[in-house]
Amino acid sequence: DIDECALRTHTCWNDSACVNLAGGFDCLCPSGPSCSGDCPHEGGLKRNGQVWTLKEDRCSVCSCKDGKIFCRRTACDCRNPSVDLFCCPECDTRVTSQCLDQNGHKLYRSGDNWTHSCQQCRCLEGEVDCWPLTCPNLSCEYTAILEGECCPRCVSDPCLADNIAYDIRRTCLDSSGISRLSGSVWTMAGSPCTTCKCKDGNVCCSVDLECLHNN
Repeated sequence: DIDECALRTHTCWNDSACVNLAGGFDCLCPSGPSCSGDCPHEGGLKRNGQVWTLKEDRCSVCSCKDGKIFCRRTACDCRNPSVDLFCCPECDTRVTSQCLDQNGHKLYRSGDNWTHSCQQCRCLEGEVDCWPLTCPNLSCEYTAILEGECCPRCVSDPCLADNIAYDIRRTCLDSSGISRLSGSVWTMAGSPCTTCKCKDGNVCCSVDLECLHNN
């Protein structure tokens, strides 16, 4: 038998006491035959069914229901002429509240979000605010930021990785048998259009196609 009272998985109100029973639980009211379902809040008491706005966040509304407090963001109804534009900037249609993107080509309404140069941007009452994109944490050894992307991704080839911290003790042997320090770059012997780099003991080479065409 599961003890819902001890595990706090019961649904008793705050002003009632949970009593474990065989196969279930019961809620007893110490103050009388029935409980109010009121909610203790910031040293006071909110009545069951009462709705209020948070002092520290005017854009959130809370309600007391059966001894438990539920909070949510205020719903935005742009058809309501008295809608709070601070909480619902997307309802602000004034031209002075709109924003041009960084290229000066696209117009955004207040409350709109977009991505620019690996930053998340938002229009708020005519002002553009941008902050760096949040990238997921990766636990792989090698990562790389691919062309056109903002966040690194895992790669298996160390030659593609851009997160390598070069260790001078991990050298490479080039095609001529010469030892190269980690991080050093050279032109492959007999192949002037091929550039190689020592990346932590791995020889990584690339061919310049324009060089090949000109030669």
